[in-house]
Amino acid sequence: MSNKQFEFKKAQIERYVKAEYEKKFRKNARISLRKRQKFMGDMSRKVSKKFGKDVLCLIDFAKGGFFSLISPSYTESTNLGRLFDSFVHTQIAYTSHCLERFSARADTNENCIIKMDSYMGEALLTYGENLGYLTCPSGVFAYEVMGGRMIIKTYINFNLLSEKQINKFYGSGTATVLPREYITDDHSQSDFKLIDEYEESPDQPLT
Repeated sequence: MSNKQFEFKKAQIERYVKAEYEKKFRKNARISLRKRQKFMGDMSRKVSKKFGKDVLCLIDFAKGGFFSLISPSYTESTNLGRLFDSFVHTQIAYTSHCLERFSARADTNENCIIKMDSYMGEALLTYGENLGYLTCPSGVFAYEVMGGRMIIKTYINFNLLSEKQINKFYGSGTATVLPREYITDDHSQSDFKLIDEYEESPDQPLT
């Protein structure tokens, strides 16, 4: 990208990551996979917090050091506010409002676009079930289709949904996407049962 502001930011990030790397590891030291993963996770959080939640920072370890590849999400201004393109899903963009809501409600300092992209993989499977909404185990995305693109307007995490909304978005047709912590193998601890379980044991009342 021939963007002076981006080039300046890129140089800042690379200097920052290099300094953190030199504090963490000795020169020419062998770095285990576990330590590499931890360092990359730490850098993802720190870079997002310090330089912006729309920056993708990839760290490639090499003999005697590393180099980083910095890529900001493509953005544009619209009547819905500033839009940030997905890193993974073509034709999907997130509003700045969605980024702020996701950051607060998911309580994360990580790169929000990377995190939302991972949720979006599951959420897109529910396209068409609820007009204007996509659901995944962690919550609900509200969207609008504009000019052939899907604009993700906001995010509501599962714990903020009302009982009526849970029934709407996670009813009998979509119960299989409930978060794992809401599922139990002990029938006596359940608040409801899937219909196929009930059919296998008709003498037991629904709970």
